[in-house]
Amino acid sequence: MSKNIHELEQIMFPPDGSGVKPYEWMINPTRQRQWIDKQGVFLWLAFFFSEIGAGLYFVSLFYQYKPGLVLGWLITLILGGLVHVAYLGNPFRAWRMIMKPNTSELSRGIWIIGAFAALGLLQMVTSGGFNIVFNVIMGILCLLVISHGFATMKVIRALPAWISNMVLPFSIISGVWIGQQALQLMFVFGGQAELVSGMEVWAEAFYFIYFLCLVLYVWGTWHANEIGAASIKMMLSDELKQITLIGVVGLAVVLPLVLTLIMWGGDTNGFMVFLRLASVFAGDLAVRYIVMKSAVYKPLLERS
Repeated sequence: MSKNIHELEQIMFPPDGSGVKPYEWMINPTRQRQWIDKQGVFLWLAFFFSEIGAGLYFVSLFYQYKPGLVLGWLITLILGGLVHVAYLGNPFRAWRMIMKPNTSELSRGIWIIGAFAALGLLQMVTSGGFNIVFNVIMGILCLLVISHGFATMKVIRALPAWISNMVLPFSIISGVWIGQQALQLMFVFGGQAELVSGMEVWAEAFYFIYFLCLVLYVWGTWHANEIGAASIKMMLSDELKQITLIGVVGLAVVLPLVLTLIMWGGDTNGFMVFLRLASVFAGDLAVRYIVMKSAVYKPLLERS
């Protein structure tokens, strides 16, 4: 028996009897495990770091702020890239994935990140890198990198929680929202108080768009079908309830709202900007985790 088949057998039928019973997966919703359990955790982190790095790069384009470009580029390629390699496993075999851009969303994502890496480096080292053509091209590449993770997940049609029409808008706004927060904190450290205050109106807008996308995703998935509703229910199950309440409700929604209302109108404070970024960072990690962890497959057979 091959190693992959043996690992799949251990996942579905562990010795303690806690796994899926024989044929149960054919008639009951079954939670996906390959993309979040064990080595799948690397994929969760790779998508996250790639997207927030590209988000920081994207927002920095509007301010023509090269330190933001550099940091966003490094986060995307070093943190996101290295974690991605850890997920893919043996690089001497994983490279073959690059050769299938016509049929593989993951392959297309690798090509997009490669273009982002090359053109981003060229923009950063070129004295006139902030011309309109370069900015438009890099802006488009940033948005494609940000949406790459959820676009890859959306291909799996058997998981209703991942094929919602809101997953791509949500991924884009979350990447830009965290990128905006990171750039605002960089301006705090740089002593650019006027820019910190001026960015707060964007922080307010991005927060409410982020919150709206999150609500629409939950509402749409719940009403899509029974399997989608099962995924939402799983978010409040014993296994995920604490992460949902503390990570999603507390850190991704409530605390950023409180801090945003305190700083409403541009009355910013460096510590609160940092605290909001930390909260949003941890909260968005939690959101992505439960979206991946709670996804369940449609059963092959429908009960009468």
